[in-house]
Amino acid sequence: MKLIIGMGNIGRTYKNNRHNVGFMCLDRFAELHKLKAKKAHNYSYFRYDSGVLIKPSTYMNQSGEAYLSALSAYSDIDDVLVVMDDIDLPLGEIKIRPSGGDGGHNGLKSILAKAGNREIHRIRIGIGRQTNVNPKDHVLTDFSAEERKIILPVIDLVVRWLEIYLNRDFNTLLDEFSQWKKNPIPTSEAGINRPKEDS
Repeated sequence: MKLIIGMGNIGRTYKNNRHNVGFMCLDRFAELHKLKAKKAHNYSYFRYDSGVLIKPSTYMNQSGEAYLSALSAYSDIDDVLVVMDDIDLPLGEIKIRPSGGDGGHNGLKSILAKAGNREIHRIRIGIGRQTNVNPKDHVLTDFSAEERKIILPVIDLVVRWLEIYLNRDFNTLLDEFSQWKKNPIPTSEAGINRPKEDS
């Protein structure tokens, strides 16, 4: 079974925050597949075929507790993917990695602390950074109307990749991402930024 964890903060106050783009992706996935959220200890969740998609109901820096609760509830989880915001990527840029560090993201840091040697995949979605605003304040502000024109197509693209991941596997997702980087949706139409190739 596959586990997808969307990063965000619970509550209406945070619903449209930049920090909640992981939640937004899972909510969009549920909307398109007509899935209803259910509640469990430390998280709400959607079931879809061979996977479970969860939104931690803990504080962001305690997301690892929701991760452990999901592992306890579904003992056959053998693959984990985190969908998260990244303040160090330009708005709309996407990167997918099989593993790595937390990148300063407190939610991922908490999950990695609980994961031990388990490999945690991640989809990182750029939310940009304002040099004149404290990063903690920036992530907890809403996307502007103009920014939503950029981020909403990104969310739809990520949802398509989540479907590929759930129906196939992470390597197939990486292949799709690599092909997309070569021929991305035109930025003039969708506002989606192609990531620069790693050196």
